[in-house]
Amino acid sequence: MNRMGLGVLLLAASLVVATPAFGQSRRGTAGVTAGATLGDLQGGSISTSSRWGFTGGVFGNFRTSRNSTIGLQVNYTQKGGKDLARLDYIEIPFLVGAVIPTDNDRINFNLYTGISLAFKVSCSIEETVTLVTCDDAKSTEWAWPIGLGLGVKNANGGIVGLDVRYSIGISDAFEGTVARNRSWQFRAFYGVPMG
Repeated sequence: MNRMGLGVLLLAASLVVATPAFGQSRRGTAGVTAGATLGDLQGGSISTSSRWGFTGGVFGNFRTSRNSTIGLQVNYTQKGGKDLARLDYIEIPFLVGAVIPTDNDRINFNLYTGISLAFKVSCSIEETVTLVTCDDAKSTEWAWPIGLGLGVKNANGGIVGLDVRYSIGISDAFEGTVARNRSWQFRAFYGVPMG
């Protein structure tokens, strides 16, 4: 089984194990996100300007206490650097966070971090580039996300909000280089209670 298949299998297994816990607690939220990325590639002889891209996906969060949360996401995320390469990934972040709720718990701030594993789904290199090729692009990437979210609950228990994240590559994007993806990710999200 290749890495992509193993990653999808592990993700499915973790969602199956997590779903009963979400249902029992009524503290779970599932939803969708969409937004933009602003990323570059930095390291060694590679230093690019930032390029805009798209990000969107699905998420599941579990409120472990009034002031803490864990979550799992599956996102399509465009990374890379301007005038060098566009790298598109399926990204699977596992996140833990601190929640700062208001008195009535209607508005919540969430400061979080975690670890993210991404699987490359496409690559395109600018025609004038000779430093790297798409054959050099690694099939997986590890990253360290750090972010801040703001969520507002509506009368039905749904949540709408905004999320800003900085994702720091902790593995090289290309074989034979030390260049790593760095990206700002700006998302809007909508979630509904699970259970």
